[in-house]
Amino acid sequence: MPDKPSNGQYVTPRGGTPYTGETQVMRRLNTPSGSPSTPQRRRWPLGRILLGLMMIVLVIGLGYWQVWQLAQRVVVSDPRGPALSSPLLGANILVIGVDIRRDRPEEGVRSDTLMLIRFDGMGGWVNLLSIPRDTQVELDEPGPSKINAAYAYGYRHATELYGDGVTPEQAGMAYAADTVSRFLNFDRRGMRVDYVVQVDFDGFAALIDALGGITIDVPRRIVDEVYPTPDYGVMRVEFEPGPQQMDGARALIYARTRHADSDFGRTERQQQVVQAIVQEIQQRNWFERILLIPRLRGAIAQDGETPAIVTTLPIANVDTLLAVARVAANLDPALIGRYRIEPGTVAVQTNGSNLIWDANDVAALVTRWLTPPGEASEQAQVQVFNGAGVVGLARRTSEKLAANGFTLLSPADAPPGEYPRTVVYQIGNTPFTARRLAQLLGADLVVGSPPGISSQADIVVILGNDVANGE
Repeated sequence: MPDKPSNGQYVTPRGGTPYTGETQVMRRLNTPSGSPSTPQRRRWPLGRILLGLMMIVLVIGLGYWQVWQLAQRVVVSDPRGPALSSPLLGANILVIGVDIRRDRPEEGVRSDTLMLIRFDGMGGWVNLLSIPRDTQVELDEPGPSKINAAYAYGYRHATELYGDGVTPEQAGMAYAADTVSRFLNFDRRGMRVDYVVQVDFDGFAALIDALGGITIDVPRRIVDEVYPTPDYGVMRVEFEPGPQQMDGARALIYARTRHADSDFGRTERQQQVVQAIVQEIQQRNWFERILLIPRLRGAIAQDGETPAIVTTLPIANVDTLLAVARVAANLDPALIGRYRIEPGTVAVQTNGSNLIWDANDVAALVTRWLTPPGEASEQAQVQVFNGAGVVGLARRTSEKLAANGFTLLSPADAPPGEYPRTVVYQIGNTPFTARRLAQLLGADLVVGSPPGISSQADIVVILGNDVANGE
């Protein structure tokens, strides 16, 4: 601040120009080189760049070493020969959940779950297809049998089927894969089951525990009074509806229980668990995922013990790693395609407790399973219910939706009650259609069945007061 002498005139200290009350224009100072003094763009020193590259290479190398170590323990050769397809370009992977009592070999083995995964690395998508274990197929010797007997048959006849040096597990996996391929008529499509993953109950629970648990949104209350225990007894299990965190043991019970509904309800829950596992992995960054690998290896493949998970998928191969990396970077777990062979989707007849599925319906379902996820493959049907009490609202909304390309069933009135907001209920495996529908209506989206409403539609819309007020 300039000093002010007694005569009232400001002066500039140190001999500067006296201040007269007028605005003074200052010249821009130049740099020594003569160029304007502008902020300089920050340049990264070469050392920092090299250090960053070295860190990236180190992390990738560490991750690959961990995967290679895991592969040495869990990857086995396929006695059927090399696969026809790569996971990077699209492959069929059969997941077999097996009940093996290693401490009681006299009990034998049996497959508890058969789930096919269509894995397309380049496309970045995954579809699931569950096959009921009571499905009737033809085996080599027993004749008409349940499809879950295929693994046990191969397990018991390893040498006769595939020659010396093939373990019972390898033979069981191979024979189950060939049986599934024949049942789905893959040969007519020029394909087969390419890879197999075998998971026993302990491995399933250990995998989830290594992830720190998973979150499951239970759609409805489940009570099973006779859930089987490892000592051949039974116990009562109960699940309340709503989101809940589950450890491995709890998730295994959720995936296996079936007495509260049916085996078809169980396959739905198994697919839901797979989706939750993917969701749990997706929530981690790449460094955290790499750190998971040694935990997984320790949980499922302890040294000196039979691995709880065995696979013919070459997880350490470059094409497999690239496929997994691409899917992990792009896949939304909510958009995993979930298909099931079940009544209502496929016509069925019974032979005792065996299920004989209509071949044409199965072929149509397989075609959808092989198609990248999207509205076209979902073929969703929508039904609109009027919860706002405005006459003709459901009909007019249905006409609007039909004009936007949706397939509509006849509209109806919602049960008596309060419906302040419009809600879209995704009942079937139709996430793409349900999302677009909810966005178009500005509605909430709920995965599950609407309370108090029975509908044949894949998606149910209950119109609320918000739509009535904005009409």
